[in-house]
Amino acid sequence: MKRSAVALAIALMLAVPAAAGVLEVKLKLPVKPKLALDGEERIAIAPFVIASDGERRNDRAARVDLQAEFHRYLRKQLAKSTKLKLVEVPAIQLPGTDLKSLEGAVDFWRSLGRQTGADYIVTGVVDFDINDKSGYRTEEFVNPGDGRTYYRQVLVESTGFIFDIDLAVFNADTGEKVIEESFRDFKEFDQRHYDEILGLFENLRALETQLVGIFVSQETSATRYVFSK
Repeated sequence: MKRSAVALAIALMLAVPAAAGVLEVKLKLPVKPKLALDGEERIAIAPFVIASDGERRNDRAARVDLQAEFHRYLRKQLAKSTKLKLVEVPAIQLPGTDLKSLEGAVDFWRSLGRQTGADYIVTGVVDFDINDKSGYRTEEFVNPGDGRTYYRQVLVESTGFIFDIDLAVFNADTGEKVIEESFRDFKEFDQRHYDEILGLFENLRALETQLVGIFVSQETSATRYVFSK
């Protein structure tokens, strides 16, 4: 695919009459997946550790069923973007509360692999935070009556959403971790108490290409400049 893209770029360059200046060529190049797969493997999406579980939380993030929402989203994206076979995972208790303890539970992942028939098992740690903010800032304005510039205090409200994920993939035959990737996204909206579910999915949409890119090839855009005589 990469050779085809380069060949197309060369053909475009040859088709343009020679002229003094710089020719901008936009290319779409494939990016190899992080995990080497044939594309027909059976994937089990296990529960994820919720980093904030056990904390006393009064914020709006606690209203979101992060386990269910993220599991549903990841499953939908893999079903839509890959040919991988997604297998069901029975109700299980994870063998730890952080990646280090999950990584050490080799026998657990082998056992889950035998139960589900999966080739690979996906799990990890996720966290979701919401920060509602309000405050005043100084801004200038021009009085239409006398044309003079004045300063005034303006109330500013915003909501920030932070989504963190440490995703791990385990080989179901050996129980060994084969890959680990960390992602983070921050979104801020000029509105206090912006809906928590909408905020979560804004985070997830921003991370979609990176998440799916673990399993299948993605495209990236690149610009090249050719100097002509």
